[in-house]
Amino acid sequence: MYSYTTIATRQLNSMPLPSSVPSKLNVPVIRAFVALNIIGGAGMLLVLLTAVMSRNIKRLSTWYSFCFSWIALTISYSLLTFAGQQLRPDPAYSLCFAQAALVYSMPPTTACTTLALLVHILLSFPDSETDTPVRINLATTTLLLMGPYTVFLVIFTGVSLYVSRNPDTLQKPPKGTYCNSMDTAWLRVSAVVVAVVSVAIIVVQGQLAARLYTSYRSLGRSSRSFMTIIRVAAFTLIGFVTLVISMIFSVTRADDDDGLAFDMIISFFPLLALLVFGSQKDIYNVWFSKFHIGSGPEIRDTVFFGRKPASDP
Repeated sequence: MYSYTTIATRQLNSMPLPSSVPSKLNVPVIRAFVALNIIGGAGMLLVLLTAVMSRNIKRLSTWYSFCFSWIALTISYSLLTFAGQQLRPDPAYSLCFAQAALVYSMPPTTACTTLALLVHILLSFPDSETDTPVRINLATTTLLLMGPYTVFLVIFTGVSLYVSRNPDTLQKPPKGTYCNSMDTAWLRVSAVVVAVVSVAIIVVQGQLAARLYTSYRSLGRSSRSFMTIIRVAAFTLIGFVTLVISMIFSVTRADDDDGLAFDMIISFFPLLALLVFGSQKDIYNVWFSKFHIGSGPEIRDTVFFGRKPASDP
């Protein structure tokens, strides 16, 4: 917790107070938490850059937003490590302030970008007879892209204003993973938004499942559209179930060790996103071609039909 005197002093020089590593900290678990976030974030960044820089990879715009939001989430949880203050009991106030605002606003943002990607896939679902993707209008695309970051701005601004007016609520808890607010209201706000969006995600998944059922014969098991929806469904369903379990676990048991267990569960989400979206054939074909391993992406088969090379979102 930060006192007014401490805050006033540290806001002037942005330097942390001298400290030593408390004996309470479970350092191996904290390092594992940070490592999982960094690995997941770095992997997602590699996948995103590969898609952006390769002419052979085509994705929906919401896919890029999805990847970006997960990268931002991992950075949020790793801020103390990047600043070299992960094991300090009292990190620099400005750093702790920023991290607290981010850890409450980024989980709802990633939930919203996941929903936006699913909705975009649903709206762009290929016609069952012609297997031609449906184009959606600019206004809808803009809403799908901007909506999640509007949610981010609202929560981030709310947390920032609250903490700036109540600086004594800012803390780095004994578990030592990241800074947060002692007022649990913002945790509840974040959890409620994630829960509501998760319900919407399940509804959209149901719609996708129905569309898949009616289009199964035309898409086929080897279709990229089919495989992409399976990937998204697997990631979203597993993530939702895991999140529900971890939230129940954290509510029913609130001591520091259980808080670390909850954080460890959450730290697997970016890695799961990487495994789901980094395992697509066109992406690793680009990597292999750079090192002259195997063949490059197969991209010319559909150009004869007057369409751009087909690829999943």
